[in-house]
Amino acid sequence: MLLGCQRDSEQVLRHIRSQGGLRVALDPAYPPFEFVDATGAVVGLDVDLAYEIGRRLGVDVHLVSVGYDGLYDALTVGKADVIISALYPDPWRTAGFIFTRHYFNAGEVLLVPRGSPIDEPVDLAGDYIGVVFGSAGHLEALRWEKMIHPPPTVVPWDSSEQVLAMLLSGQASAAVVDNISALEALSGAPNLQVITPSITDEVYVIAGRQENSALIEKIDEILQQMQADGTLDALISEWMQ
Repeated sequence: MLLGCQRDSEQVLRHIRSQGGLRVALDPAYPPFEFVDATGAVVGLDVDLAYEIGRRLGVDVHLVSVGYDGLYDALTVGKADVIISALYPDPWRTAGFIFTRHYFNAGEVLLVPRGSPIDEPVDLAGDYIGVVFGSAGHLEALRWEKMIHPPPTVVPWDSSEQVLAMLLSGQASAAVVDNISALEALSGAPNLQVITPSITDEVYVIAGRQENSALIEKIDEILQQMQADGTLDALISEWMQ
């Protein structure tokens, strides 16, 4: 079985090299994961991730820019080999596509001042919590309101920026925002900290065609290596400034 998997991987890599490199579909409209910079270049966390994967595979990487709705179509028609584009695994796509482990979780997290006595949601009893109106975190906070005694006061705002400003000004003891907003806030406000685990999950993965499962399995191994050697955390820290 091991020899068979190795042969499959070698065959896939030969095919990628023969076509000129690994073709990566992305929608460059979602900073900091992928966007067009002032020079017209496509940059971002996913772009750096793609090039690092290519380096470890020993192949060139070619970016294929498409609209988000057309990412799976790019795979289907053979325009791209993989999708690396802040992609949430679509449960309706499992028949024809295969996904790697997640490399980022953009779900909602609980953010508090460093040194706060709050270690988990139950510690929010009687406190004020800032949330983004209508978000998954807002719904979760409303559930806490019913479960925790005395109940916390949930204060909804229109944006993550307003919620974070409320926390930084001391008007709230905690804030519930998506992990991207939280990490960006931490880079400019080291006096804040994220309480783990995340409240909700919105994981980003890499997708490929089912018939290219050997390629996705190899990329999955690379993601595991990048997590173990710190490369993945370094990329996330770099782009969440």
